Order: sequence, then structure tokens, then C-alpha cells
Amino acid sequence: MRSEGQRVAAFDTNVIVRALVGDDPAQTKRAERAFLAHANDEGVFVSLVVLAEVGWVLAAAYEWDRATIHARLTRLVRTRGVEIELLELVEQALDDYAAGKADLADYLILGKARSIGQKLVTFDRKLARENDVTLL
Repeated sequence: MRSEGQRVAAFDTNVIVRALVGDDPAQTKRAERAFLAHANDEGVFVSLVVLAEVGWVLAAAYEWDRATIHARLTRLVRTRGVEIELLELVEQALDDYAAGKADLADYLILGKARSIGQKLVTFDRKLARENDVTLL
């Protein structure tokens, strides 16, 4: 458990991806060890930008389907010792991603726009199907 004043360790996209995918044995082992050590000590911080990149990498580079990406990222978000930037926004974006057609990054962007009371303007036809989005 984190003591007062102790900072969490922010993890980069490549470390999170390596831990989730496990395709490079040496890097995966190092990523998993670091993740577990920090999660059990001061904590692991995952930013919105990292989550957006992880979603993109899993879909584009590894060709994971939406259901798998949703399940794995939902598990990450709910992992003890993991601190997610704007957790409620991320949980809603993951739910919207599971039900929608746009990319996870798009739902994170939309969630941020909604959180400040704004509509989102886009050229993305898939995202434009959502409430609070205007298609140009």
C-alpha cells in the first residue's frame, strides 16, 4: 500500500503492451516483474494517452478484436495497484468502445469533450454516430 507522499510509477505504452501481449519473452518477463513490483508497492499509473496508444497498438499491430481489447483493458483498469487517469471517463470510454464502432482513442477524446461540457467535431463517420458529436 502506498504511504502518504509516495509517488506511483507511470508506465509507458510499450511496457503495458509487452505485459499484455507477451510476444517477446525477455521484455515480457521484465515488464511483468516491473508491473507486479510497482503494483504491489507504490502503484502503477496509466495515463489516457497510454491507454489510447495501447488500444491502437493492440488493434493495428496485433490485430486483436474489439472484445479482446475491451476485456484486457477492462481487467487492467480494475487491477489492484493500478491508478488510471480519469478512471470514470476511461470506464465509460471502454463501455462505449465495446458497444460502438469507433476506436478506443476516439471514445477517450469524446469522453474528455463531454467532461468539459462540449460537443466533439470530427470527420470520423463512425464516431459521428454517437451523441454529442458533429460530423463535418
